[in-house]
Order: sequence, then C-alpha cells, then structure tokens
Amino acid sequence: MGDKINIGIIGCGIAANILHWPAIKSLQDQFTITAVCNHTEEKANQFSKLVGAEYSKDIPIYLDYKQLLALESVDAVAIILPIELNYEVCKAAAEAGKHIMVEKPIAVNLDEAKLLLELEKEFPDLVMMVAENFRYRPVYAALKKTIQKDLIGTPYYVEWKNWANVDPKDNQYARTSWRINHQYEGGFVTDGGVHNIAALRDVFGDLELTGSSKVQVNPKIGRMDTFSYLFRSKGREGIPPVSGLLQMFFSVKRKTSKSLIILGSNGSLEIEDDTLTVFEGDDDFSISSEKFPDDGGYENEYKDFYSVITQNTKIKSSFYEAYCDFETIMHALKQANQL
Repeated sequence: MGDKINIGIIGCGIAANILHWPAIKSLQDQFTITAVCNHTEEKANQFSKLVGAEYSKDIPIYLDYKQLLALESVDAVAIILPIELNYEVCKAAAEAGKHIMVEKPIAVNLDEAKLLLELEKEFPDLVMMVAENFRYRPVYAALKKTIQKDLIGTPYYVEWKNWANVDPKDNQYARTSWRINHQYEGGFVTDGGVHNIAALRDVFGDLELTGSSKVQVNPKIGRMDTFSYLFRSKGREGIPPVSGLLQMFFSVKRKTSKSLIILGSNGSLEIEDDTLTVFEGDDDFSISSEKFPDDGGYENEYKDFYSVITQNTKIKSSFYEAYCDFETIMHALKQANQL
C-alpha cells in the first residue's frame, strides 16, 4: 500500500451516493476507489459511472462482494449495506485481509455485535471502524469544550428533540424496503438514534436507562417511529453526571426540531444543526453564537480512517464504541417493548 489507500465500495445505494462518495471524492490524495459492488447490476453501473467520470477511467463492477474482496487492488472496503448483512460481510472482509469501514448501527442484534468485537480481536492488524459521523462533527466537540470551560456553571440536564416527518413521498430512505421491513429492532429509531447516543456518550459519558416508551404512529415507515429515552449519564473528563431526555419522533407534522439543550447552574447551551449558542444568567439573551459548518462529519471520518491505517493513530469510532451505542439503545427499546 502506497500513500493512497485503494478502497472498494460494497453497496451502491443511497448512502454510498450522497454520503460516502462526496467525502471520498474530496480526499483524492488519500483514497482511490478501485472497485464497486452491488447485488443489482443497474446500481453498480450507475455508481461506477459516477466515480469513473471523476477519475476519468472505468471502475470495475462486481455483483458478488467476495469477488471484490479477492482483489489485490483493494486495501480497504466501505461496507454500505442493509444492517443484517454487516457481520457476514465484515467477517469475509477481515478474512480477506481488508481494512473495514462499516455503516452503523454496527449489527442487526447484540449477539452479532459481540461477534464483531471478537472479530476485531482476532485480526488486530486490521483497522475496523464504524461510520458514525456524529463522532466527527465539530459542533459536538465544541459543546464538550464549552461545558468544560464552565461557561454555564455545573450542567444538570440535557434534552434532545429529534422531531421529523419521515414520509415516503419525499424521503428516499423511507422508500427503502429493508429500512421499512427492518430486521433490527427499532427501525428508523435505532438507525437515527445511535447517532444521538454516540454524541451524548462522547460528551457526557455512558448513559444509564431510567425509563423509555415507544409509539407507532405511521406503520408505513416501520414497527416503531416514536421513542422517548430517559437517562442518567455517568460523567466524563470533568463533566459531572446529568439527567436527560432523548426523543426520536419521526412522524411529527409541522413542528419539527433538532434542538439539543443543556441546562447549567449559571446558564444554558443550545445546538441547532451546526450552531452552538451560549446563554448566561437569567436573561434570554445569548452571550455567544458560533457556527461549525461541516458535511455532517463524513469527510472527517474518512480522514480518521486514513490516519489510523497509515499512522496507527487511535481510532475514534471503533467497533467497541459503536457496540456501546447500539447496546444503549437496544436496552432502552427492550424496556419500551415490555410496557
């Protein structure tokens, strides 16, 4: 392997096209796509043409991922498939000696997630990473530093309202059969919720369940689309434990929100998309507001992937961290299902 990492793409669907490819395209000094694979030839061809137009050369396609894994021209793979295939393909990739980036959530259930942790131990020379882009968004790193600077005093409560209307009419993810007929518990709640859990754990430490509930509002997008998670954090790196509420509501009409609010003894913080605002004292006026624009964290996660492979730096989004994210939300869903 030279300065560039030759990467194969396994799965040429929505996420590959609109999330992974723009990030890889922006890092052409670090990555080159040398092969693509999809079980339907049409999608493989479309993605190959998209990449080939940028590189001014033909990109070979494969309909069987095992053929791609056999290529010496592939150093690493991005596995962007239905979640129920993650363990099977990761195992085959590791056995073929390829570094791995795999989409979240890490697995279809906790048993397979544990097997992936064992796979990581079995192949210590390979980099295995979960594409958890929230871990690479600068706005959450800034949030952590702001709390540590004591600008709002002692934090005691966090609330995250993730309210959206996921409608098959205008949301391409909601038209994907494997997401609607999900084999993994929680469907869109899990798929989206692991992002929020990852960001919360990175800032506040591991989360302990204190209560949860679920509702199905729109059966067209899965068995569950409304979820509330009450927790108590364990604290980390100078930030004390806080109580919190995470809401993953995906059938909200008109009143949508992505607001993350932290209350402290001397003020509060709010994140809306990529903007962090600090409120101090008793007034409703902010003392500062700063934007941290990014592409959602996708470019930074590929930069980390490259750095770990080439320089042996510590990986930020390891299989272990992704397992903890997944275990956290699975535990909460289990309780909600028992109510």
